Amino acid sequence: MEREVQPVRVVIDDVSHIVCPIQRAATLVGDVIVIVILRELQDGPKRFGHFIGVGINPRSLSKRLQRLVDEEVITRTAYAQSPPRVEYALTDKGRAVAPVLHALQEFGEAWLPCRPDDPQRFQEEVRRS
Repeated sequence: MEREVQPVRVVIDDVSHIVCPIQRAATLVGDVIVIVILRELQDGPKRFGHFIGVGINPRSLSKRLQRLVDEEVITRTAYAQSPPRVEYALTDKGRAVAPVLHALQEFGEAWLPCRPDDPQRFQEEVRRS
């Protein structure tokens, strides 16, 4: 019986030893979930539940948010209220990624056309981007 090979996912916690600046940047923000988080934060602070609403798995989201906080790409602000409220927002470092996101959007629009299976969902996605 043939076994299915599972991809190995390597997360590098310290990018400072990587010589190539493109590789350092890609190691930090070259993950689809991170890119979605940064895209969503372009319009202002968001709560954890917002990201769940755009389809990010809670466990994956927690890990990515913590990494982005640790790398000072985003801030995490906890408010003392009941129920507790936590918001995430971009730092200057996080806002500096905006041109990269814009370039990815332009590339996607020009070279990777969308073929919507669900026209209503497609229109909602277009409005959000």
